[in-house]
Amino acid sequence: MKDQNEENLKSIFDENSLDKTLKKAKRITFLRTLLISAIVCILIVFGVYRANTWWINKKGSEIASNLIIRDAVMKAPNTIIKTETIDIGLFKGTIKREVYKVIENKVIPWDSQEVNYGLKGFYSTSFSSYSTKIDDTTQLNFPSGQREMLYYVPQFKYKTYSNDLLKLKEYPNDKYIEMAISFDKSYSLNEVKKMMPNSIKPTWFWVNNYSKKSDFRDAPESGQWLFGISDPSSKLGQALSTSNVKSESDFLNRLKKSNKNDYQFISNRQKDGLIIGVVVTGTKENLLLLQGQPYVKASSIGAIVEKY
Repeated sequence: MKDQNEENLKSIFDENSLDKTLKKAKRITFLRTLLISAIVCILIVFGVYRANTWWINKKGSEIASNLIIRDAVMKAPNTIIKTETIDIGLFKGTIKREVYKVIENKVIPWDSQEVNYGLKGFYSTSFSSYSTKIDDTTQLNFPSGQREMLYYVPQFKYKTYSNDLLKLKEYPNDKYIEMAISFDKSYSLNEVKKMMPNSIKPTWFWVNNYSKKSDFRDAPESGQWLFGISDPSSKLGQALSTSNVKSESDFLNRLKKSNKNDYQFISNRQKDGLIIGVVVTGTKENLLLLQGQPYVKASSIGAIVEKY
């Protein structure tokens, strides 16, 4: 009887010991699996983070480069744009672009743009400024409160034409004035430079990308996005500008890199001259020299700054 009890106790002890051993092994296995899973998750997250950063940086650089190429041929007239990638998120990024106007030796903050893109590339742009129409020939930019220049395509007819050259005498002498001159027809770049009065140097040349057919328009063209050749006249503008387009052929070569369809459309107009307007800056005495010139179809005052 005693031997049987000892045998039963030994059996129970052995079963408890085995159970404890199994439970301990299970805990060790669970902790090992948990640790391995945690390490694998950390490596996956780190890998995704590095891959995301690399790809979004790569896409951002490509888009920023394309924007610079496009800025050389199409942007708001008489503006300089500085581009900087400022934010990288998960599977997305944002490029911040600061836009300035240069009027002689003065700089005006004009707009801030945020270009949003994802894994596949660009998908939207947001702007900090907006335009408000006051009447048929007056449009204001906010938040700067400055006037925006308006543009009249020579082959189109408009309900009303702006003739701000007649209003120049109302302005004081201590101002630098920005003005858009719309031509009566297309001219070559060299023709435009020769027909301008000696004391006036255009800062931007408007390129014709419109249909040759005559048309009627209720309102003039806004200056948000226009094709043109930038050529800052002041030392400050030259120092800040990066476009450096010197001729029609240079413009067309850059346009071809930006958009081949636009290149084909605009290059067909080269034989008739590409330029249908200019932006000039200066004092009212300088700009009054344009009054009565036969090539001026319309004139529109833009931003105005203190001379001193």
